[in-house]
Amino acid sequence: MIHAAPIDSPRLAPVLAFLRQRGDQGATTAELRELANSMAPHTDVSELRASGLTITCQYERMTEEGRKVYRYYLQNSD
Repeated sequence: MIHAAPIDSPRLAPVLAFLRQRGDQGATTAELRELANSMAPHTDVSELRASGLTITCQYERMTEEGRKVYRYYLQNSD
């Protein structure tokens, strides 16, 4: 089990706020990195999950450069 920061921490709060803002559109890893100022989106999402939030992840596509694009969706935003 990971040691998760609280969801209102200065690192996780912007990620959660951005996922809430995006709603059904979700957010890609790159968007979380750039627009929510996350250095490691997958780790931040994992910590939010450890706090009880349900965040799903779907593979979307591969870029021309060969990078996989994943999109995260916040399921319960209470």
